[in-house]
Amino acid sequence: MRNLSLSNLLIGYFTTDRVEPTDVDLSYFAAFSEEEKMRRSIVENLTFLLQTRQGSVQHLPDFGLPDIMQIYVDSGYTFEPLKKHLRDIILRYEPRIEKARVEEPRFDKDDMRIYLRILATIKDFSDTEVLLTEFSTTGWSKVVWERDEK
Repeated sequence: MRNLSLSNLLIGYFTTDRVEPTDVDLSYFAAFSEEEKMRRSIVENLTFLLQTRQGSVQHLPDFGLPDIMQIYVDSGYTFEPLKKHLRDIILRYEPRIEKARVEEPRFDKDDMRIYLRILATIKDFSDTEVLLTEFSTTGWSKVVWERDEK
């Protein structure tokens, strides 16, 4: 259970599974390896972090993301400030990640979506993990591990 967040323990399952178990207790987590629990828990935490509008959590005013399209426009249509902000907020609010690097995003003007790859090093793992993130102008976001997308 050491690889689960407080949120996972309180809810009793991984909400990103999109299935609510009928019998929720800690035995739900027994089906997952410690590595899988860690990965899923990190994805859930980052999904919550990146879907939260900065300023909406009163006791943590810097938690979440500001309007990413506004950052993009205000910076002269460059992604550098967004990349830096993402890296900083991930390192601040996901303590299980010790290094993070955001690669150059791809912006799809037709769908109004930004696609990013985040290279992250988890403190307990030796390999670099690759997270894929996607943001839309409607505030929707998605976080997955690259190997889960294949």
